[in-house]
Amino acid sequence: MLFEKDEKLKDVLRELADIKFALDQSSIVAITDHRGKILEVNEQFCKISQYDREELLGQDHRIVNSDYHSSDFFRDMWATIATGNIWRGEVKNKAKDGSFYWVDTTIVPFLDDDGRPYQYISLRNEITDRKRMEQELRRNEEKYRLITENSSDLISIIDGEANFQYVSPTHTIHLGHRLTELESGNLLQWVHPEDREIVSHGIQQMSVTKMMSSQLEFRVQKKSGNYIDVEARVSSILNETGYVLSFVLVMRDITDRKQSEQKIYHLAYHDTLTQLPNRRLFMDRIRKEVRYAKQFQSQLAIIFLDVDRFKQINDSWGHESGDLVLTEVGKRIKQSIRSNDLLARMGGDEFTVMLTNITDMKEAEQVAKRILDSFQKPIKIGKKKHTITCSLGISFFPSDGKSAEELIKRADMALYAVKDQGRNGYLFFDSEMEQRSLERILLEYELKKAIELEQFYMDYQPKVDLSTGCLVGMEALVRWKHPELGRIAPNKFIPVAEDTGLIVPLGEWIMRRGCEQAVEWQRAGYPPVKLSINLSVRQLFEPDLLPQIKAVLKDTGLEPQWLEFEVTESVFADLEDASIILQQIRALGIHISMDDFGTGYSSFSYLQHLPIDTLKIDPSFVRDIHLKKESQAIVKGILSIAETLNLNVIAEGIETIEQLTVLSEDGCSQGQGYLFSRPLSSQQFENYLQQMQCNKTNS
Repeated sequence: MLFEKDEKLKDVLRELADIKFALDQSSIVAITDHRGKILEVNEQFCKISQYDREELLGQDHRIVNSDYHSSDFFRDMWATIATGNIWRGEVKNKAKDGSFYWVDTTIVPFLDDDGRPYQYISLRNEITDRKRMEQELRRNEEKYRLITENSSDLISIIDGEANFQYVSPTHTIHLGHRLTELESGNLLQWVHPEDREIVSHGIQQMSVTKMMSSQLEFRVQKKSGNYIDVEARVSSILNETGYVLSFVLVMRDITDRKQSEQKIYHLAYHDTLTQLPNRRLFMDRIRKEVRYAKQFQSQLAIIFLDVDRFKQINDSWGHESGDLVLTEVGKRIKQSIRSNDLLARMGGDEFTVMLTNITDMKEAEQVAKRILDSFQKPIKIGKKKHTITCSLGISFFPSDGKSAEELIKRADMALYAVKDQGRNGYLFFDSEMEQRSLERILLEYELKKAIELEQFYMDYQPKVDLSTGCLVGMEALVRWKHPELGRIAPNKFIPVAEDTGLIVPLGEWIMRRGCEQAVEWQRAGYPPVKLSINLSVRQLFEPDLLPQIKAVLKDTGLEPQWLEFEVTESVFADLEDASIILQQIRALGIHISMDDFGTGYSSFSYLQHLPIDTLKIDPSFVRDIHLKKESQAIVKGILSIAETLNLNVIAEGIETIEQLTVLSEDGCSQGQGYLFSRPLSSQQFENYLQQMQCNKTNS
């Protein structure tokens, strides 16, 4: 059995190698990162573009831009692929020697765990001759007939009702039908029933809107009864008054390409060992199901499962045997769940199951018991039988979490609680599981007291204009000085505050104290400076946030234009709700800044619709910007996006002159970091304000 599995794996690898070879021989292939920078090209790309591979790598596709297409054309393309959708179209490119060529292009985005594209693969086929032919068709119908009768494409003319008026001989070659049989019929009778509405609607739209051309994809039946996938370029033939007389169809068999696309998609969204959906596909599905459950107030459950002591299995039996175990585990779980449930392999020996439309905990419990029972039967590897066990953790929406990440995290907590109790069982998530360590419990207790006793104080870090060094803003940073434990780092107590909900009263205190201090400095005669305050996800979705903000502004007397809230990209996991709330905040005159940009959920397509004013470049990109071209390229990309969307940009974490120099050269205008100043106490910041006034006076 092990030998058979090994041979099957080899067959899969050979098949993938064959697919790659076929693509390299027949198609122009390029792989780019999420910004469009070329990472890999095949020989066909180099041949048609006349560039060497070294000349192409690191560039973007503007190197072959012919200036033929409008900016809207590329904007629509990027809008499509940036949202994770496949884009198809015809593109006119320019070779190194200045000559032009056309390519039929398909761009497939590969998505990360957060549903954001991290790279793209483009498959192209040269269609220069076909494009020339289409132009010739419009000039001379007689020449058109000569060309179409000798073309490998399926060329026809149809009327507004899709009745054939002319059919090229190649239809007989590719489809097997007699020409007389086709010419006396209707296009739709040969189109797959599921695709007829698409084709019919496309033709009607061209008639009504008088579009000159359109592109459709559908399936056409052969004489044998089988279907082939075709890509059809539909062009209108107009009379002198602009009335649509008929349509020219240039159809090309793309069955092989569609099969390649399906295999690429399968590889991107499925585990190669078990053929189950992978983490990427599971996260995409669970996010959609959570949105659905919110809308229709339904329930769903997540089961997080792993094989007990799997490391020992690998170490004792070998990794090949371990792979066979994982394959068998996947089969057994699949047989234990309902037909509408989703099973995925998350990685290693971890599997997840999503149960949708459940009514109570009993349904999930029944599935969990069936899975455990399926492990009772020993697994046969070679001539030996082995008994294995598994542990399961279960979480529910909406009681255990309102996002995909929360549900998986809490199912994982329940799983490890099972392991703590001896493995081979299941547990439902309980809030107490999040309070595992004594340190955390103590910290939570002391945090509650600290809020009541106001053991916190504020530091302020300047934000400066990189070209002048002038102060343009300040970020309010909360600090905790415990009377016995001393200073407690923010990265220790802030996560606890967010998990427990204590961030809500703490956040209100920070907002109020920061606004009071800003007004005090204004009344002392210092020029107004914008105050930035961090707003957590928990705070943002509090129902009384807006009244709270209005009350603080009214009580302190701070004008809204001098207040800015910084939110992290994680708030946009729930994009629609977050956008509505932030828009309401902006309506008050308050600015919104996206903190740690580039590390979370955002993409170019999202940014166009987000109510934000400023992007803060994450320190991880600034840290090595003077050393790594990749970091500099990311920062340049952010600056370019911001300029396009008319957004302000501030770089965070500037610590050296070298970093400052590169940022300034790249066009970044504002910054924050230890190079200018560490976070300062209120008194220190007031001294800083005095110094800035003196410098301004002396200059």
